[in-house]
Amino acid sequence: MIYPRNNKKYFFEIDKNEDNFFYFQLKDEEGNIYLERGAYTYKTNCKHGIKSVIRNSKNRERFIIKQASNKKWTCSLTAGNGRAIAFTPYFKTKFRIEKFVEDLPRKVHLAKFSDKTKRIP
Repeated sequence: MIYPRNNKKYFFEIDKNEDNFFYFQLKDEEGNIYLERGAYTYKTNCKHGIKSVIRNSKNRERFIIKQASNKKWTCSLTAGNGRAIAFTPYFKTKFRIEKFVEDLPRKVHLAKFSDKTKRIP
């Protein structure tokens, strides 16, 4: 069976949390979150995290897929030094998370950027 490619548009969104730390999320046009990472003191470091996701997502060995105690699946993307770069929310099946990992390099390569920290007060 051939599975159709997802044609949704994806973007990286940078924002700040209530503790004033920067974080990023990879979202689709419907607002679904696919990857996230936070607690950056500086926006520059947050942007470097996004660049690291783009660079490291091309290497399948950098993904660690695990089944959680709730029987759902999650994944972390690591850098060459083994440190986690970003995490996925839960996926219902192993097939879906493996498909996500397979498609991620294309998704992040085409992703646009949105900076919510540049809001006008």
